[in-house]
Amino acid sequence: MKKHPIAIKLFLLLFLSLVVAMVYRVHGFYDARAHRAACYRANLEKQNSLEPSTATINSELQAIQLDQDVIDQLGDTDDDTVLQRRNRMIDGVKLKLNKLNQDRAEGQRRAEQIQAELSSCLAKVK
Repeated sequence: MKKHPIAIKLFLLLFLSLVVAMVYRVHGFYDARAHRAACYRANLEKQNSLEPSTATINSELQAIQLDQDVIDQLGDTDDDTVLQRRNRMIDGVKLKLNKLNQDRAEGQRRAEQIQAELSSCLAKVK
């Protein structure tokens, strides 16, 4: 008769251990999911912070295109005043292009950095 109460106690202990293990595992899944969501949310905020620089780059491109159109309209001429204006505009376009390339490179570097931070954040979940 004493074997049955011991068997019941062992069964209950085993069952309780199984329940605790399942709860712990489910809790781990929820923590991992919450951490991943936080990583993606932070990444999205950082990616969105790059958007104004993209808009700035696009507006700079439009300004360069307008300057280029004016330079093309000035065309070939013998008038020194027009030539000086055209040369100043060409120099201005060169400066704008240089700045634009620097802005693009910085945006690319920041985008790569943000992606690396996301990868690092997600690696911590495992």
